[in-house]
This record gives sequence, structure tokens and C-alpha cells, in this order.
Amino acid sequence: MVHDYDIIILGAGTTAFAGARIAAMAGKKVAMIEKSHIGGTCVNWGCIPSKTLIHKAEMYNAARKGMRWGLNLQAGAPDCGTLMPLKKAAVEAIRMTLYQHELDVSTGITLIRGRGRFVSPKEIQVEQRLYRAPQILIATGGRPRSVALPGLDTVNHINSYSAMRLACFPESITILGGGVIALEMGQMFARFGSRVTILERGPRLLAEFDERLTEQFKQMLQRDGVEIFCDIEAKRVEKVGDKTCLYARINGAEVAFVAERLMLAIGTEPATKGIGLEEIGVATNAAGFITVDNQLRSSIPGIWAAGDVTGAPMVAPNGAREAQIAVRNMLDPRGNHTIDYRFSPMAVFVDPEFATVGLTHEQAKAQGYRAVTTYLQLDRVPKAHVMGELLGGVLLTAEQGSGRILGVQMLCPRAADIIHEATLAVRFGLTVVDLITTVHVYPSISDGLRQAALLNATTQGLV
Repeated sequence: MVHDYDIIILGAGTTAFAGARIAAMAGKKVAMIEKSHIGGTCVNWGCIPSKTLIHKAEMYNAARKGMRWGLNLQAGAPDCGTLMPLKKAAVEAIRMTLYQHELDVSTGITLIRGRGRFVSPKEIQVEQRLYRAPQILIATGGRPRSVALPGLDTVNHINSYSAMRLACFPESITILGGGVIALEMGQMFARFGSRVTILERGPRLLAEFDERLTEQFKQMLQRDGVEIFCDIEAKRVEKVGDKTCLYARINGAEVAFVAERLMLAIGTEPATKGIGLEEIGVATNAAGFITVDNQLRSSIPGIWAAGDVTGAPMVAPNGAREAQIAVRNMLDPRGNHTIDYRFSPMAVFVDPEFATVGLTHEQAKAQGYRAVTTYLQLDRVPKAHVMGELLGGVLLTAEQGSGRILGVQMLCPRAADIIHEATLAVRFGLTVVDLITTVHVYPSISDGLRQAALLNATTQGLV
């Protein structure tokens, strides 16, 4: 027996729900197929549990930092017996109140439990059951990437998923990788008392951000006791007693890094293994991510893909937007709905936070703009002196002559919230003069964005 639907979605995470919601509102009969927890990576193993611990680590650090300012707060050892259930409760609350509740009240969405696999471009098999639809959206997401490192299978290593299942914080940890997850988790572990070493194979941390910002954050991590090594080549791993030893080559010499735990934070791979893409001919790139056009169509008519399974930018809100675009194109084939990634902000939840939107100076030049980029050090912002943290800054890139804002990067407290003002500026073509003449609260960190615009306008002679 074949079960027919208008649209089938593989996955039941943030991306899948965003697409299902649009389809159900249009009166379509939608099936979501999920083998694990609803809510996907972000809710269950990524954003929510990690940011819960990161937020508490920030509070814990603030208590200790306050001693410098005469605040007589005593920070004892963290109580994992309270912290870890708190993280689990946050995950379950969001899973139930947002995702399960939507399934309970929706009449157009059916959740099918099990592993789905294509048997034809229009049919998905789940165990012994067959489901068919003229349109199928692949939203299976991604998972932590591993590496073929000699000896890795002999040690008890972790990744960003399994790190969220630790009963407490390790005494020491070596993190292989220097990107978003490595920095977020590394700072969190360090603030809870772990001895942390970060090993990055490239020349610097967080390569997508300007070096003027990343170098300052490197200083902050080192101030927290984190050891950082760049330009390393991981060679092999072995167990030494109850510790894990990673051997790496640095400047031609082999160095051993010994810690209680080894964590791999080397990126994300698509969660497409075993879903039958090869059998039906869905095209993928060299890294295995599904190839899509600007309307999110795969190489096979009727099959679409959205979210982490298509590659960068791999952030949950972006995946949700992609799914909305894909489903709108399913419903209206002549609508030509597309997504412009210049308007998608991104943040790194370290303390202080990184955030970015739009084009960098180099990207703007590559796209034919005459770009002017100015940099404002955070110590120019009065609120930074109020808060007692002067490291950080704001970069603003604008088009020469018009002053139209093309992109912003920042490292400052609450950058993940402030970046939305910059996002609106980039999306709606606002100029540096528009930002300058917009009254900002004083004192506030967001006033740094206004000051960066003023610096840019002054450099261009627009004021």
C-alpha cells in the first residue's frame, strides 16, 4: 500500500518545520519523516543546549570578574548536578512547546517516525511502508565531521553532539579546530574550569571574520587561560593511561598534547548517508552537499533541498528561510522565489559576541563595488567603559560616493542583537548618513554602529 501526500519532507528540524508550515497553510497535505527527535540539531544537540551552558558560563565568569570591581561575590565550583538538568529542561521545553505543539494543533502535517530512503524520485520508503508525493524536500541537516586520524578509534573522543551529553566538565580538553564551535565550546569549558587547548590547522582563528577582531578575541581567550596554536597538522592519536594524546606537527616539529578529552570541531558534513541519493541521481558536490540552484531545486525535477544539507551558510534561521523559499517555489512554479545571503546575519556566541552581515571589503570589491571600510575600536564607545571591557570593535563597509552600507562585522557585547540594525541597513539600502542621523540610545553599545557610520562618512567626505 502506498500513502500519498502533496509534499514529503525528509527531516523534522527547524528547516523542515518552516517548509511544512508554509505548505500546510496553503492547504497541502504534508508528511515529515524523522528518525530521531523533532526540532533537529539546533534544538536537541546544538544551539539550545550549548547556548544554555554558554550563557551560564558567562554568568559564572561575571561573578568572578566582579571581584576586580569591588563586588564581593564568591564563585564556587560549578554544580553539574544542577547545570546539566537545566540544559536538558531547556531542550525539552522548546521541543514540546514549539515543535510538538505545532504538530498537535496542525491538521495538515503528519509526522512519520523512521528512517526514510528514496526508492524513486517520487517515493520514500520507511521500514516496510511506502510514501509518495510529487514534490519532496530534503531537510536532513548536517552532523559533526570526523577525520581519518590514525588511532582515533582507540580513544574516547567527543564532538559537538556528544559534548552536550557529558555529565560534567573535563579537567582538561584538547579541541581540534578553530572555528565557531571550537571557540564557543572552548571558552565555555575554560570558564567552567577546564584546561583548554585549541589547535587550528589554518593561520588564524575564525577565518570568516576580520583579523583585527579575531586577534583581539584570541587575547581574551588567552587571558582566560586557553592555549592556542595555529598552523598545526594533526598526525595521530593514542591513549596514555586515562588521558588522550594528540600528536601534531608545528613549525616542522612534532608536539604532543595530552588532555582528559579530545574534541573534534572540524566542521559539518551533510546527513545524507543511506537516504538513497546516489540511486536516484541527485547531484552533490565534492564534500557531499546537495547541489541546488537559486530556487533550491536539486538536479532531479520535483526534489528540493534546504538547510545544512546544501552547505554554507549553515545556520538554523538561514535553513528555515531556504525551506520557505523552496516550498513557495513548489506552490508557485513561476514565482521565481530566491534567497539573497547578503541579508542573512550570523553570530558567534562567545563573550563578547561576534556578528556579521553583508559583504566584507574583499567581497564587495570582487562584486564590482568601490568600497570604503572603516574600523572603530570599541574603546571609542562610552558604554564599553561603563561595562569595563574595551577589547572589540566595529567594521563598516560602504559604497564609495553613495555611502550605501554593504556590510558590517563586530566584536562587542550583545553583537548578536545589534547586528539586526545593520541587517536592515544592508537589506533596504540605507546609507551611512541614514545611520548617523538616526538617534541612538546613550550610552549603548549599539551607538558604536552609529559612530562607525560617522567615521565612514567622514572618510568619504559625506558629512
